[in-house]
Amino acid sequence: MDISGTPSTTLKNGIKMPFLGLGTYRALGESCVEAVKFALNHGYSMIDTAQAYENEPQVGDGWKASGRKRADVFITTKIRDGNQGHKSTLKSFETSLANLQTDYVDLLLIHWPSIQDFDRTIATWQVMTELYREGLCKSIGVCNFTIPLLHNLIEKTGIVPMVNQVEFHPFLYQKELFSFCNQEEIQVEAYTPITRGKFFHHNAVQQIAKKHQKTPAQVMLAWSVQHNIAVIPKSANEDRILENSDIFFNLDSQDMKTLDNVKPQTRLITPPDAPPSWKS
Repeated sequence: MDISGTPSTTLKNGIKMPFLGLGTYRALGESCVEAVKFALNHGYSMIDTAQAYENEPQVGDGWKASGRKRADVFITTKIRDGNQGHKSTLKSFETSLANLQTDYVDLLLIHWPSIQDFDRTIATWQVMTELYREGLCKSIGVCNFTIPLLHNLIEKTGIVPMVNQVEFHPFLYQKELFSFCNQEEIQVEAYTPITRGKFFHHNAVQQIAKKHQKTPAQVMLAWSVQHNIAVIPKSANEDRILENSDIFFNLDSQDMKTLDNVKPQTRLITPPDAPPSWKS
């Protein structure tokens, strides 16, 4: 992939992954197409989607309409819970490729661990490793995995995920999980990295934003990137897409220390089928 000029991290297999991507959760129809097209022509090289978002066809249309070469776009999608298991994973992935108008994806993730039947998740992971070896996905990983779940997956398959996409932001600084992932060379990728705007008026965030003449969203995103965490802020608004791309500036050590210790620490995403413990 040629993403020269795009700030990137390098996954353990040598694949370069942009630090900044466009999230497309709840982006549907023509607005999704236009958002993807706009982002890819204004500083973005990575697009994040998922089978569960039901917008893969629009993401496919968007990257095609952007005029970018396939090698210049990093596309992520995810196997939804209902498609886990050997046959379902294979079949659904074929559909994803067709929807995305590509013959490979750059990153394939398990969207959620199947807590009630982890063997289904193991089967999905084994299929994904086969797809990786065949070159149909350039890298593979998981979402929403805790330390115990990562241990379980690694012990049963011997294959360490390259990425763990989780909720991560200054108000959910998951230090133990972050440390474990760094130890295992698992790249952390943050969803909900700007807290859906919930903490834009927090005093510490406001002060740091004023100091750097940036917005609260830009400060939160810069904090993640300076921790070597990739971010996928979602928006279909062109002004917001541009704002969220202007994040490669330096927060000083005091800024980072302040944001590392903000309160409250709270989780914004807790679905009914979440892992039993979100503590690690």
